[in-house]
Amino acid sequence: MQKRHIHKKALELLFYLTIILIFIMPIVSLVRMSFKLDNGYGLANYIELLQNPRAIQAIKNTVFISVGAAVISLVIGTAMAILVAYTNLKRKRFMEILVLAPFVIPSYIITLSWSRFTMTEGFLNRSLRLLALPAIDIYTLPGIVFILGICNAPLVYLITVNMLRKIPRDMEWAAKVSGYDTRETMLKINLKLVSPALVSGGILAFLAALDNFSVPAFLGISSGIPVLSTYIYEKAISFGPNSFHMAAALSIILAVIALSGTVLQSKLLTKNMGLESIKEDYSIRIHLPPKIRIYTEWGCISILTFINIAPIIVMIASSFLKTYGAKFRVENLSLENFKFVFTNRGVLQSIGNSILLAFITCFVCILIGTAVAYLKVRRNTKSVMLLESGASLTYAIPGIVLSLSMIFYWTMVPNVYGTIKILLIAYVTRYLILQIKGSTTAILAVDPALEEAAGASGIGRLKKWRKILAPLLLKQTLSSSFLIFVSALTEVTLSSMLSAAGTKTIGLTIFNLQQAGNYNLSMAMSATTVALLFFGYLGFFLLEKWQAINAAEKKRAFGFLYKSRGHAKNIKNCERSSYEHFDQEYN
Repeated sequence: MQKRHIHKKALELLFYLTIILIFIMPIVSLVRMSFKLDNGYGLANYIELLQNPRAIQAIKNTVFISVGAAVISLVIGTAMAILVAYTNLKRKRFMEILVLAPFVIPSYIITLSWSRFTMTEGFLNRSLRLLALPAIDIYTLPGIVFILGICNAPLVYLITVNMLRKIPRDMEWAAKVSGYDTRETMLKINLKLVSPALVSGGILAFLAALDNFSVPAFLGISSGIPVLSTYIYEKAISFGPNSFHMAAALSIILAVIALSGTVLQSKLLTKNMGLESIKEDYSIRIHLPPKIRIYTEWGCISILTFINIAPIIVMIASSFLKTYGAKFRVENLSLENFKFVFTNRGVLQSIGNSILLAFITCFVCILIGTAVAYLKVRRNTKSVMLLESGASLTYAIPGIVLSLSMIFYWTMVPNVYGTIKILLIAYVTRYLILQIKGSTTAILAVDPALEEAAGASGIGRLKKWRKILAPLLLKQTLSSSFLIFVSALTEVTLSSMLSAAGTKTIGLTIFNLQQAGNYNLSMAMSATTVALLFFGYLGFFLLEKWQAINAAEKKRAFGFLYKSRGHAKNIKNCERSSYEHFDQEYN
């Protein structure tokens, strides 16, 4: 017994050590590097940065861009959430797809599409000049703000629309009995109750803009507009005197801003915890007159299509042009750009790397994330709390900061830096928390009585997971892992710093083609990526449909629990409650 206790303590100590080495030590290495000087340690790196005009400008640009983008995201996300949640508009599902499109498509592809959409001799700017209106140039500070604003609007929408539906109708009725009209009720009741979610969504959009590397890199590097993420990238790749020390100091400044925003956002979310347990109400609360309804509906569809869909269509069409900026004529069309994508060895290798990394990252995150979630929910194990905190930290800090910390730490380990291993480690540490959160939600929905009934029936742990828990957790687990798969497949920030010659990814290849001026090739690569995402989401949708169709068969698969004999009456009652849970789960 004592020997078993020692083994348990040894395993627990090894687990803690692994967490510290993988999640904590890279950040510690980054902090240490930021204070490192030629003759010791000190604050000289930070002092030099605060006296550097370009560093100060990068900080100012970062704050301006992040705040401006958050405001745009807040306006778009909140307006669409109110219209979808409360009004009698038709085609809400289609509008929701249009709103969420930037959530599916990587921000660097949206940036490329808008750069083609707003080119100087393009249709849009020529039309604006004919109307005596100023042309649009997205290679500017307002252009970066606009692109990030539309990219992060889905974050605000997703948080707000659910909270709006959870506000009880009786509070609105009480307000109207007190003499409030619909507008006053919305302002003084609904929006006031949901204000913590609105502010939380705004902060989340701010953090997403702060973390984004691709949009400022695609639009700002060539225009001489520095932000913290691109300035860190420039310092890290310059290999000048003290360049890594300066990059580390910049990373700490960026990480402090991001973590402060994350803490504030978490506190605001707790204020909405009272609404979490309320069931969503999908009934119509604002009845628009027929004409206003039609104008609002088609106005929203038109605006969202123009912002989120039209540039993508133009980009895909432009990928078939022989030369960048040529007119859309039959003689100018060619498949040469796609021939390059599907025959170039480097491009094919980058696609293979991204797909391989995405699949392995998903697999590892599913195994570890689901195990951690189970121990957290069922056993309340303290050690997994530390792992969850470490995973939350690596997700909360900006990607450029995490990649720099990986460089400083993993260069000390042989045969890791410069290989695909470091990308896999970075992806798992970056996205593991998403799987932990998703699997936690799934496990909380499974009645513990089901496991008790299985144990009383003599079923072992392995069979319990294979026959009972795995089928129940499959849908939610796949939903979380699919988000990880898409994020890993299209990632560019980590790979921009960690990739070597043979480990380039899809996102980095598109970035390199764009920076080299090969716009048509980068658009063909982007169009291919959009096609991969489309078929991926289509496959996931069909899988969900297949699961719904086979729900009855899955219920019958658990009938063996009811064939057990000789159990006490309380065990039978436990099984009965478990089976009722199946009915709720699949019907």
